[in-house]
Amino acid sequence: MKTRILVGTVAIVAASLALSGCAPAGPAGDTGGDPVAGGTLHWGVPAEPSAGGLDPMAASAIAAEVINAVAYDTLLAKDDDGEVVPALATEWSQPDELTWVFELRDDVTFADGSAFSADDVVYSFNLMKEATTSASTYLANVSSIEKTGDTQVTFRFSAPDGTFLDAVSARQTFFIVSEEGYGAATPDERQRTTFGTGAFQVTDWSDGVSVTMEKNENAWQDTKPYLDEIVFDFIPDESARLAALQQGSIQAAYFIDGSLADQAVQAGFTLGEASYRQNLAIYINPETGPLADIDVRRAVALSLDRQALVDTAMLGYAALSFVPPAGDPGALDPSGLPYYERDVDQAKQLLADAGQPNPTITLSYMGDIAQSHHPVYEMMQQQLAEAGITLKLDAKPLSEIAPVFTTGESWTDLVAIPGSPRAASLFYYDPVLVDGGVYNHWEGNPEADAARELFQQAKSASDPAEYAKLVDQLAEEAAEQVLEIVPVAVPVYFEVWDSAKLHDYQSDAYYSRYRLDEAWLSQ
Repeated sequence: MKTRILVGTVAIVAASLALSGCAPAGPAGDTGGDPVAGGTLHWGVPAEPSAGGLDPMAASAIAAEVINAVAYDTLLAKDDDGEVVPALATEWSQPDELTWVFELRDDVTFADGSAFSADDVVYSFNLMKEATTSASTYLANVSSIEKTGDTQVTFRFSAPDGTFLDAVSARQTFFIVSEEGYGAATPDERQRTTFGTGAFQVTDWSDGVSVTMEKNENAWQDTKPYLDEIVFDFIPDESARLAALQQGSIQAAYFIDGSLADQAVQAGFTLGEASYRQNLAIYINPETGPLADIDVRRAVALSLDRQALVDTAMLGYAALSFVPPAGDPGALDPSGLPYYERDVDQAKQLLADAGQPNPTITLSYMGDIAQSHHPVYEMMQQQLAEAGITLKLDAKPLSEIAPVFTTGESWTDLVAIPGSPRAASLFYYDPVLVDGGVYNHWEGNPEADAARELFQQAKSASDPAEYAKLVDQLAEEAAEQVLEIVPVAVPVYFEVWDSAKLHDYQSDAYYSRYRLDEAWLSQ
């Protein structure tokens, strides 16, 4: 088995120290005094939710997860050490390898006033099984979801599933909606408001301006929220977001560009802990064009100098990675993977063998957001040119890229879609290998057969050691066949806030912002 990348506390601290040698300030250093109720927290974000809006059964963008993770709860959750902890379920058991049973809280009320019950869990998961998002692929082996008591739900499986507990404890995966509220809402209402049990709920969405969340008076957590409101202000330009933070019009912000987060730290703001849990994944169209030839795909992979992409293109705010991303506990050291280390001479030979010494390949990427990632694609263009490959860069607005991960349209040779953190390491392969996966153009392609087989074996492995071994083998096979290209991994974003105003807040390893439940503002 390959050496795994160090993650957890060591990696998080290292990632944070990379920014000007400054360790992030946590709650222990907060001198704000006793908590004060009230106030509106303004948080600057780069984009508003796009395809699917806020509908948990349709939305897939990080912009929606930022909000939904605050509004909704899951059956279980994970603490910052990765341990599964109770959430809407208090107990869970596996009577046999085809059954999971969950005991639910009996003291929870949705924000709309309806009582949370086993019916809501059954309703939510049945919707998820039919959802258009990748969440539905996690439930492929679930044969039935039944209410087996007033506060008990039983999941039965057609085959063993070693990843299910990880899935239901992921803070951004299986949100539980109110059958009464969500069920009666129109499609537009589902996209523009929330129907959860979380501490804050969406009450207003001003297009292009902001989303407002108000305190849920029915919140079930032991500590009721102190904040009256959270306003997510849409500020697409990163520099403008930094200026708003410095001017005090917002008290916290996300930055994709690590150098701007660094500037905020230098100005006295607090930097949250970061981990490299987002791959700058580049998905491949092997059906037509040059990349239908495996030798061309391998030549592209061999042309990349990934360390230069980390050091120069991303100014050090990235990590060497394959699938899963470097910050995931299941990640391995990618340096020994096939076609990973740069070899321009071998790349040229492969192109010659393919009869395509000078292919032209189009790479589409989001041109209106994540500008700090663009140097990666621009440097890739230079690197591939040394092997004789012309890489045409096609910068598109998010609205034109979005159909790629909703309907499969607008597909070019390569499409760069920064990934979201997944519940378990295997899930990073879902979009590529699962039937109906949003980036799966490998159906019927025998070059992906071995990877698909390894995926299914890992998914059915209930033993953690066997599961880890199979995921490592899957990475080897995916790299061998070049089923996906990962130039680098980055933090999903850098979280920065004014700790003189926002107190008792700390980032979490899953980007779920659950500590907003206990944060408060100086008045």
